[in-house]
Amino acid sequence: MKAATPANSTVEAHYKSNLELEVALKNFTRRCRHISRLYTIGNSTLGVPLWALEISDKPGVSEPEPAFKYVGNMHGDEPLGRELVLLLSDWLCDNYKKDPMATLIVDKLHLHLLPTMNPDGFAAQKPGPTRNNAHDVDLNRDFPDQFFPQNNNEEKRQAETRSVMNWIRSSRFTASASFHEGALVANYPYDGTPDISTKYAPSPDDSTFKYLAGVYAGNHPLMLKSKEFTGGITNGAHWYPLYGGMQDWNYLHGNCMELTLEMNENKWPPPDQVPRIWGEHRKSMLELAAATVKSGVHGRVMSSIQGEPLAATIVVSGISHSMNASAEFGDYHRLLAPGQVYTVTANIPGYYNRTTSVFLPNNSAVTLDFILDPLPSNVGFARLRGHGLFDEKNFRTMIPPAEQQKESTKVPAEEQGEKTPPIDVATYKLTKTPTKGLDSDYESGFGLTMQLGLVYVVLLISVAAILFCLFLRSRGGVRYQASRVQRTLKESI
Repeated sequence: MKAATPANSTVEAHYKSNLELEVALKNFTRRCRHISRLYTIGNSTLGVPLWALEISDKPGVSEPEPAFKYVGNMHGDEPLGRELVLLLSDWLCDNYKKDPMATLIVDKLHLHLLPTMNPDGFAAQKPGPTRNNAHDVDLNRDFPDQFFPQNNNEEKRQAETRSVMNWIRSSRFTASASFHEGALVANYPYDGTPDISTKYAPSPDDSTFKYLAGVYAGNHPLMLKSKEFTGGITNGAHWYPLYGGMQDWNYLHGNCMELTLEMNENKWPPPDQVPRIWGEHRKSMLELAAATVKSGVHGRVMSSIQGEPLAATIVVSGISHSMNASAEFGDYHRLLAPGQVYTVTANIPGYYNRTTSVFLPNNSAVTLDFILDPLPSNVGFARLRGHGLFDEKNFRTMIPPAEQQKESTKVPAEEQGEKTPPIDVATYKLTKTPTKGLDSDYESGFGLTMQLGLVYVVLLISVAAILFCLFLRSRGGVRYQASRVQRTLKESI
């Protein structure tokens, strides 16, 4: 059976078995090897590989770019995600460098697709495909939860759950979504409440989650017009509370902003309906992934001394949930609802904070880089950058060797044949907020602290006092000599 999009993609009149799915993924990576990489994140309870597909212009290469993931078939009896991620990957490969959306996603994003998180439940024979895994555990109730401490022992989590948790921790996803069936709505955190009640449970990033859910629902012809859910979106706990869900764990422990997407009113729709369902969801799936690039504040945090990246904490005023820049590149990708002014701070121990306010327009991301000056205790002496007041060779001897002079054993990127990622210059004037000491002027680069300034003041006062005393003594000596001369003259007369 031919799919609606792309033209050369096919969907048989049955859901692919686990083996057929593996073959389809391997065939895709052979056909589209220039933009794809196939890997596993672990195994299911029965040992079935959990295959994941990465799509990027540089698959498998670390870059200062955001990452997004789609997870399908978390519940064994909800198979749509298995087929939809294959159709999505085919469309991206066929339209790369032809369609602006496909090119944007491949060039600016690392997209990861996990077709099935629960292959055991899907392949169950008696009584047939089941929601739970081979241990009869609902994987969307198996994650550690802020309101359900019984799940906090990670060693007791299911193999599939642990694999996904490790995957999230190692990949630094910016955002994601999982596919489910049984309704038509975009669900966002929180999923639970402290008192197990059905009521709205906003997360600190509630406005951003509503924006992302609206991106998906707003591009779906039926979801947006839902009579049950206003605008086709819902807060999880307001719909019904659940505990141990993957969505909240992504946000709280992975700094990954995840949605739960209910893709169809009925579970296990007939396979011949997959092309129609793909046609309805294609634009939503593309726009949600692209929102990771097209919205929010993105940038890098670097040290002013040698330009090394800093794994700084990125704090947005009014949002009690911070996120971190990467240690490798110092890059951060902070999704925020557009149309507002945000005050953003980058901080890391041993450095002055920097804070600035930015306006986030609609359908456009903002690039904001931070260059942080180290505190004097971090460099051994205050450096006046750009003024030549200190000899560079002598200055280096003032830096504690263990912290600042340890030479890297890494081969420079240029010698490895890699292109060093460019560092954008922020278009905003940053206001420095020191954790201690005097503020410094960003343009001139002065970094004197209050302690050092006081030393200079004391020295100046001491020198002035000594000079004054010498002056008074010299004047007193002159007067004494003059009086002796006068007495001598009088006695001689």
